[in-house]
Amino acid sequence: MASSEILQDIDLVIFDVDGVIFDIIDAIKQTVENGIEKYKLQSNLQEAMQQVSHLLENVQSMPIPKMILESKELFDIPLFGDMTVLRKLRIAASFYGDFRAKKEECGIFPGIDKVIKGLHDKGKKLSILSNNKKSYVIEALGKHGLQDYFNHILGFNEVKNTKPDPEGLIKILEKENVVSDKTLFIGDMVTDIHAGKAAGIKTIAVASGLVERPKLEQENPYKIVKDIQELQALFNIN
Repeated sequence: MASSEILQDIDLVIFDVDGVIFDIIDAIKQTVENGIEKYKLQSNLQEAMQQVSHLLENVQSMPIPKMILESKELFDIPLFGDMTVLRKLRIAASFYGDFRAKKEECGIFPGIDKVIKGLHDKGKKLSILSNNKKSYVIEALGKHGLQDYFNHILGFNEVKNTKPDPEGLIKILEKENVVSDKTLFIGDMVTDIHAGKAAGIKTIAVASGLVERPKLEQENPYKIVKDIQELQALFNIN
């Protein structure tokens, strides 16, 4: 399909935030490297980054009582091996604190502002679904003058079930009064692809670095782009 045809029948584009708009790659990498050294963990760095990024995505959207209640399943990742649940919880809390501090310094991916403004200029409705808190997303976008381009911003506190559950995407469709066939969802995680498929929405996966491209390809998304520049070209935005 030619670039000009991708958006032909699309009325709404929904964005994920971390890994699509904001470049958190170095923050995750530094957090994992520090954690591996501090806790003497044995793991391939790339695999550990994928595991920790998915873990942090869940942890940041989960109240502490629920986190403790579901800790056995939540922290069951290869990086933690056969540690006790309590030790896993302590290490996960350390990862989360370290990542939050580093995340404050993260900026947007080069060119993503052009993509957002270009889609807006093409008359497309724009919204956001994130596993972050809505207030954080608004504040972060505001630093780059991008918040007003989005009609609706849903964070974890606006839904009962976060991605990969399609609840948030379905809510945005209802708010925008747009059907799934006329919508695109842009994400960078396997959970984004699963959520998009469950909602009947074509999902574009951005292989920004947290999840290796082959793993994204296994989930058979609508399109895969290697970076924001390729996304910009896909949408024919200069």
